[in-house]
Amino acid sequence: MAAIFLVELATGAVRNDARLLRLGALPDSGEIGHEYWRLITFGFSHWDLTHLLLNSVLLLILGLIVERRAGTAWLLLVFLAASMASGAGILFKHQLWPSQGVSLGASGGLFGLLGAALVLAFRVPSQTKFARMRLIIVLAAGVTYSFFPGVSMIGHIIGLVVGTAMAFLIPRATARPVVADA
Repeated sequence: MAAIFLVELATGAVRNDARLLRLGALPDSGEIGHEYWRLITFGFSHWDLTHLLLNSVLLLILGLIVERRAGTAWLLLVFLAASMASGAGILFKHQLWPSQGVSLGASGGLFGLLGAALVLAFRVPSQTKFARMRLIIVLAAGVTYSFFPGVSMIGHIIGLVVGTAMAFLIPRATARPVVADA
């Protein structure tokens, strides 16, 4: 994400819809033709430095939780699937109700990781109530943030649903507690 943000800086794309669109953001019309690669690139592009930093911190926190509990392959699979599914949902929503501006950011994938982390925390009997409560607080904060103007609630919801569903596919033998969460 940071490397892509450097490209955004170098090309003057930060906070510029037209240039961000050329770099892979989702268009406000919901029409991408055959540019399916946008379902991946939009999740790694960010509006500005604040957007990048917030998503990077959340990726670090949630990514570590999911990776420690389920492994790197599941971390990548959940993040990418949730991000791509949220992108598809955003495009569908934009076709029905065009928005004012491009859509981009890792939030759909992050909500997917949050959903997976919650499921894994409740599947591991030795997890403390405190560790579970922290994830529930992050979920509540994320849901609240979803109501802010310019934030894609549909992307967040779809990411959360996909990540939650995928966590049930992770074999129980793979799900393990994290000592640092205790």
